[in-house]
Amino acid sequence: MELNIVTLIFVFSIILGTQVVALFVQYRVNKNYNGIGYWLLGSALMALGYIFMPLVTVEALQNIARIANPLLILGHIFLYIGIKKFFDRRIDKWMLVVIFLVFNLSYYYYMYIDNNISVRAFVISLVIAIISFMITYELFFKKDRLLSGTANFTALLFFIYGCFYTVRSFMIIIFPQAYAYNDNGLIIIPTIILSIISSNLWTLGLIIMVNQMLNIDNESEKEKLKLIFDTNIEAQIITRLDDGLIIEVNDEFSRLSGYSKAQVIGSFVGESLFWSTPEDRAFFKAKLNDEGICENMEFVFQCKDDSKFTGIISARIIKIQSVKHIISVVRDISDRKEFENALIESEEKYRSILNASPDDITITDLQANILMISPAAKEMFGFDRDFDDFIGMPLLGFIIPEDVERAKSNLLKMYQGVTQNTNEYKAVRKDKSVFDVEVNSGFVYNANGLPDKIVFIVRDITKRKLIELQMQKLVQQLEIERNTAQLNSITDSLTGLFNRGYFDKTLRTEFSRLMRSGSVLSLIMLDIDRFKDFNDNYGHLAGDKCIRMIADMLKTNICRKPDTVARYGGEEFIIILPETDEKGAKDLAERIRKSVEDLAIAHETSDINKYVTVSVGIITIFPHDSISTDKALKLVDDALYLAKEKGRNCCVYSSK
Repeated sequence: MELNIVTLIFVFSIILGTQVVALFVQYRVNKNYNGIGYWLLGSALMALGYIFMPLVTVEALQNIARIANPLLILGHIFLYIGIKKFFDRRIDKWMLVVIFLVFNLSYYYYMYIDNNISVRAFVISLVIAIISFMITYELFFKKDRLLSGTANFTALLFFIYGCFYTVRSFMIIIFPQAYAYNDNGLIIIPTIILSIISSNLWTLGLIIMVNQMLNIDNESEKEKLKLIFDTNIEAQIITRLDDGLIIEVNDEFSRLSGYSKAQVIGSFVGESLFWSTPEDRAFFKAKLNDEGICENMEFVFQCKDDSKFTGIISARIIKIQSVKHIISVVRDISDRKEFENALIESEEKYRSILNASPDDITITDLQANILMISPAAKEMFGFDRDFDDFIGMPLLGFIIPEDVERAKSNLLKMYQGVTQNTNEYKAVRKDKSVFDVEVNSGFVYNANGLPDKIVFIVRDITKRKLIELQMQKLVQQLEIERNTAQLNSITDSLTGLFNRGYFDKTLRTEFSRLMRSGSVLSLIMLDIDRFKDFNDNYGHLAGDKCIRMIADMLKTNICRKPDTVARYGGEEFIIILPETDEKGAKDLAERIRKSVEDLAIAHETSDINKYVTVSVGIITIFPHDSISTDKALKLVDDALYLAKEKGRNCCVYSSK
């Protein structure tokens, strides 16, 4: 085969294909490592680029050939991305995008607008050189310490590759302009040969780096596992299954058994006497052979000084170099056994207290699930004394649903250290009847001073609540009677308005207050016209009804809080209007007069109107030392008299 450009490109394409296959194998085997996929993609793109290049000689396929060099550049970019990813470094994506865009713009500009093969070749060489130096920088100046040898070798390859393309760029400038791809054969042929050599070597370097990284990670994992094994707070031992040969023990095993590593590694479990009896180990081994795993089996083990301890052992069968071994974890539970025995004794004491208590004493876990309960509780909640299914039941299930959230809130406060008073709830018996209970609660602390249980003392307070309810009703009745008596002492029994005594007291109080503030006070006095004639004609019951109707009208119209309306005499009413000026008093008086008339209470014997009417007297004063309450009453009474003199059913204002 003639050694020409097409032949070299064809050979290079085949070589790149083999590199793609090699990288694909690495990618499938080592997917956990970043970057290999990008190397695979980069090599594949470069291979496609070189495959498409010769198509430029086939007129029908020239358009495919025109993307060959962009694919070549993109392949180099993905090689760079793969290096960055492999070392877990940040990638400046925009920089790479800019490089690729600038290249394509330049490349296609000198293809379609200003066709110049030499400039295109210069652009290609320059971009490849730049990317090669970028890869060199990442490998040489930022490489992982443990990969320095291979990384240096690969960095040197890319450096030489970049230098060559730099020199090639200058040679393209120096050489005469090319008008066909074969014109630069003296440059293209060495370029392809160097690319073949370089790509093979850097692919080899990349694969070696991957394998080195794999070895490093394997060693690191071994060190981690060894560190975990040695520093585990529980005793661990690895033995051969068939004969009990001890392969490895950790420091905790040595501390627990009293044997040093040198004394036990290489010996047999039977020789070390770690098992208290051969029968125990035989039973343990048989179970392990049958099931492949044992969990929390309890045995008595023997130490170097012949002392013994109670421990639990968990183990499983593993294979080391195809030979079955046992990895065992042993935990000393002697203290726990003592604690369990003490706990049993303590629970017996609890039961004695529970059985003797007349109240419901219930012990729960921290989630308020019942652990122990007194016989009195069974009776309180309507269960037989021999009922034993309380254990595990939620204590909150024995109160009505409406009280559950409050009970949970009280438990939360107890966890937060808030001092709890006695709480009361509505409880539910077995027959669904509801009764009142009083609950006191507190933590039961373990040996470390931490709460691990809650004790509840529950008392039936139904009778007490009944007595309290009766007392509450009695107190309420007494309160009603007291309020009624107090109200009767200040109100008029017929109208419900304030009486004369309350009016006199209020007037004196307002006088004193307004004297200090210097504010104004108005009084309105009204009298039912010809009321005696009304009574004589209609009777006293109708008269009382007439008075009540006018009183109700006054309550409706006198609605300011500081104002006071009172029944002053038989058919007379008086109104105190603090801080009300002359105009306000006059307007109110006229509204009252008109409202009485609008009541349309028939009065056939009246010579004023066919309906009941009132005469109204009004004064407005500034309380001070020279005017007393008696004088004020005299003034308003005089004003009322003037209203009657003027023919009644009118309002008269007096300015003194």
